[in-house]
Amino acid sequence: MKKYRSLAYLFILPAVVAMIFVHIVPMAWGIMISFRDLNVFNIRDWTTAPFVGLDNYKKGFNPVTTIGQRFWQSVYNNLVFGFFTISIGFVIAMGVALLLNQPFYGRTFVRGLILIPYITPDVVVYNFWRFIFQARIGIFNEMLLKLGIIQERVIWLVGSNTIWTAIIAAIWKGWPFGALILLAGLQTIPTELYEAAKIDGANWWQRFRYVTIPFLQPVIKTLMIMNILWNFHAYNQFRVLFGDDPGRYAEVPSTLIMREAFNFFRYGLGSALSVILMLIMLAITLIYLSLFKVRVVE
Repeated sequence: MKKYRSLAYLFILPAVVAMIFVHIVPMAWGIMISFRDLNVFNIRDWTTAPFVGLDNYKKGFNPVTTIGQRFWQSVYNNLVFGFFTISIGFVIAMGVALLLNQPFYGRTFVRGLILIPYITPDVVVYNFWRFIFQARIGIFNEMLLKLGIIQERVIWLVGSNTIWTAIIAAIWKGWPFGALILLAGLQTIPTELYEAAKIDGANWWQRFRYVTIPFLQPVIKTLMIMNILWNFHAYNQFRVLFGDDPGRYAEVPSTLIMREAFNFFRYGLGSALSVILMLIMLAITLIYLSLFKVRVVE
């Protein structure tokens, strides 16, 4: 038994080493430099950077400071973005999963086809949507004008509409993954349960509510926590759609941290903002796991 246990440890050793160098070491280094005024002038030897204690955290956490205002605005934007992206994306994914779980000709082909948005590189997808949302030549405005929904062209890539642009694009990009996960969960539900429910006189809504949803709960809970974490550190869609500075209406923590650290070379402040974001995500995860009691290990 000890021999097999030692062999198992040997097999996971490469993954553990990779985790240490890819995740643990950068995280520890980021926490250390968050207490220093690290910038482009002393980056070659970070140990010579002045120790500033919690000053970087005060700048980033205090809503009175300029950076603090932008950080909390970015957190609010991210919450709005995540709420609509996750909720609407889940409804679409569930509907598609239910349809693809029904027998029809070409079902396997369609199941593969719906993954195209998800497997397409982010830069391609969001550049595509950037073209769609162009105010003057974009087909989104053209469609709304022809339907009579708007009377003049709307600017989608600048100003207060930018967050909705990112939400629409992110929903289109992300729902296929949710549909695939939910479809896998639907296929584990015994058909006998639906047949028994039909015999008892249950309609489609009652079968969905009392059979499908209870059996999908572990899958839904896992999918939701994954989506929460992914959406809370969203970066690609905002960077590709709006450039280096998305503006106050579409600023998210990831774009703010990237700009402060690598555009303005305030590495200590960027690290402090990253640590604050990590703590917020950790708190959200713990609250979610506590409320919904997600079983991480089955």
